[in-house]
This record gives sequence, structure tokens and C-alpha cells, in this order.
Amino acid sequence: MKAIFVCTHGNAAKELIQSAEMICGKQENTSFVTFEVNESAENLQGKIVAELAKLDVTEGVLFLTDLKGGTPFNVLVRLLENFTEVELLAGVNIPLLLEAFLSREMLTLKDLASQVAETGRLGIYEYAMPVEEIEEDF
Repeated sequence: MKAIFVCTHGNAAKELIQSAEMICGKQENTSFVTFEVNESAENLQGKIVAELAKLDVTEGVLFLTDLKGGTPFNVLVRLLENFTEVELLAGVNIPLLLEAFLSREMLTLKDLASQVAETGRLGIYEYAMPVEEIEEDF
């Protein structure tokens, strides 16, 4: 089973995983690390490496983070070379995470990343209030 690893600013990673698990059940081979206020990139990297050591990454690892260019993203980019099968996506949301959980055993890691990214994009929806039509009397 492919590993899924989420790293975000603050507690978002933990909360996203918990929210997704409310919908699809407890997930194995999944973990997270939070990036705290005033934490150094070096400390964050140490936490990530320690947490990744607990996962089975033989089938690959999908890294999910909140913000392209943020510290969690940049640290994960530096760690990519340590893995033979790895993908990194920024912009994690619940639809994206659910897709990762539900499809990780059916798709290759590359296809999983593509499918998950598309699901994340489609999960963003702008609701438009219905316009009430006014009947005019003539």
C-alpha cells in the first residue's frame, strides 16, 4: 500500500486526516507532521524524517502539503531525492485526501497523483444563489 504523508502549517494536516477518516474510515500507512509557529525548517525536516521512518514506503509515498512555496513544501522538495517512488502535491483539501485514500491501491503512484490533483481541483466549488424571478403584471 502506498504511503500518504501530509505536512501543513499548523494543525491542518492532523485535522484533514481526521476529517477524511470520519468519511472513509481509519487509514493505515498514513501520517502527518505539523509545522509550528517559530519552528525552523531544519527542525521540521527532522520531524518529517522521523515520522516517515514509521511508514512502509516500498510502494511509494504521496506527499501532500498546503501551500506551494511554503516551508513544509520546500522541506519536502529537499527530501524527494531520498525516495525512488515519490510524488508531491500542494493544495491539500478533503476531497483530494479522500481520493488518495480510496484510490491508492488501484493506481500507480504517478496516476494516483494526477487523479488526486484533479479531484482536489474539482472539490472547489462556488455556490451561486438561485435568482428569484419576478413576474411582471401587464
